Amino acid sequence: MVVDKDTTAGRRLVRALSAPFNALDDLGRQAEFYGASIGWTYKAVARYKKEQVRLIAEVGMSTGALAVIGGSSVITLFITLFAGVTGGVQSFDALKNLQLEALGGFASAIINPRLLTPIIAGASLAATVGSGFTAQLGAMRVAEEIDALEVIGVRSLPYLVTTRLVAGMVTIIPIFAMAMVGAWFGWKITQVGFFGLSEGTFDHYMDTFMQWTDILYSFAQAIGIAVVVILIHTYYGYTASGGPAGVGQAVGKAVRTSLIAVLSVELCISMALYGNSDVFRISG
Repeated sequence: MVVDKDTTAGRRLVRALSAPFNALDDLGRQAEFYGASIGWTYKAVARYKKEQVRLIAEVGMSTGALAVIGGSSVITLFITLFAGVTGGVQSFDALKNLQLEALGGFASAIINPRLLTPIIAGASLAATVGSGFTAQLGAMRVAEEIDALEVIGVRSLPYLVTTRLVAGMVTIIPIFAMAMVGAWFGWKITQVGFFGLSEGTFDHYMDTFMQWTDILYSFAQAIGIAVVVILIHTYYGYTASGGPAGVGQAVGKAVRTSLIAVLSVELCISMALYGNSDVFRISG
């Protein structure tokens, strides 16, 4: 059967058949972009020190109205604080049904560093820092500022993308530390302050089951998630097109993609670190 490409049905069939190949082409372009961005790390840090310092300050404290409330660090702290409150409520209710509500500190020590904080911090990073990067680079692309950099002999990829990646790596450590504190505090204040669990009991199980390796692994997860989120958002901003509307679409695509990537990276890293773990056994 011969299909006329000029008809509506023919165009739809052509788009349907070419969609998988277009997706592979896009993945190839993204992989090339990510590899080049990471490969420029040393030279970008050595050549663009002032821009690097400016971006570190911007990522950590943000600019404009966000800087008034403390920027990304404080925003992430509050998001994980309320996530800890939610986790404290849900875990206490589940443990109470088993008459094990005394193990609230145990749940906090295991769930927060291994699962809750990396995911929530990654989502907040995408919503604040990542979307800002996409909007900035997208606006520069549609205004032809990136092309202007290339014309005057400045490599736009290391100057605009790699410096932002390095800034994210530097600032993710204090941001994630604040996120971890917020999650633990929210979990504890809920179970001790609102549900009446003994503070001594909570602290006992928290201190007993908290492992320093879990904290180190949690930071490793945060760094991996931050790398993926920043690379995705800078890619969509760097390749934006179509004027202001195209920048908005790029931000939306970047946020959706990065949220999926956060969960995927968290799953892969958690399975690698804890998939064969058999440390805690509760019996009675």
